[in-house]
Amino acid sequence: MKYRILGNTGFRISEIGFGAWAIGGAMNVFGMPVGWSNVTDGESVAAIERAVELGINLFDTADVYGMGHSEELLGKTLKGKDCIIATKVGNHVDDAGARKDFSEKWIRESIEGSLRRLNRDAIDLYQLHNPDPNAYKKGEVFDVMNRLKEQGKIRTFGVSISNPKEGLDLIRNHKPDCLQVLFNILNQEPVNEMIPEAKKNGVGIIVRVPLASGLLTGKFRETDHFFSDDNRSNYLTPHRLKEALNKVQRLKELTTEIGMPLGVISLAFLLHFEGVSCLIPGAKNPLQVEQNASASELEVGDDIIQKIRQEFSDYNFYLRYNIRV
Repeated sequence: MKYRILGNTGFRISEIGFGAWAIGGAMNVFGMPVGWSNVTDGESVAAIERAVELGINLFDTADVYGMGHSEELLGKTLKGKDCIIATKVGNHVDDAGARKDFSEKWIRESIEGSLRRLNRDAIDLYQLHNPDPNAYKKGEVFDVMNRLKEQGKIRTFGVSISNPKEGLDLIRNHKPDCLQVLFNILNQEPVNEMIPEAKKNGVGIIVRVPLASGLLTGKFRETDHFFSDDNRSNYLTPHRLKEALNKVQRLKELTTEIGMPLGVISLAFLLHFEGVSCLIPGAKNPLQVEQNASASELEVGDDIIQKIRQEFSDYNFYLRYNIRV
């Protein structure tokens, strides 16, 4: 496993991290699936342990993944381990409904729950979870984060985003320690301006959804459907799936000479770009962890990089359909 420095934080993190949304398991919020099906705690714990063995040292979760279950599994399995844990805040679910909430009251209430579940005295990286720009444009929420840092509750803070324009605004006007950005071969807009700007300003970049919700593993077919308790059923409609898989087929044709699984190639492509600190593909079992980790050792040639850029740089699947995940 190779390592990179996360912006100006000083954290030395593995190029491949562990995205822990999936291990939270299936979850419905007022009838909408917001989790992942076919997950068992035994496999999840084995996946976390295998990640540690392979040198993965950054684990990313959120308080809402499995309503705290993902954090609990990480807290138990990583207790006493030398690793960096990132979690997120901002989703408020109660009897009144589900809503975004970045108030100081909710953040302070949430962080105590996360610290307890994660078995930590402080959170290494605390992130706002995909907020609307109105939630931070006045900067008050960052005052809260700085107070938490001063109080020793967190070491660094960041923002998880879907739209790179939001990322540019955050870099230029609010200076978070880190941005977690949706970036993959089917959604390359962040590398055009946002990621270079982050590098120039010392803002770390963690790449989320690097395998495009599994599309870039190459395992799906047009006839596939997602279970009703799988979050992808919300946005990967048959029409969108067909469109994306046509692009994936073209990607297979461009990269067949590499002779590696498409998912590994897709991750290695992202590591090519300066400014990217870490990728956090999800994993449900040790085999997926092993395949993800192997991308750190694969170098994709410049000729293939250019072919992929030429073919896909103007195609942005998630931005095209305004998908926020």
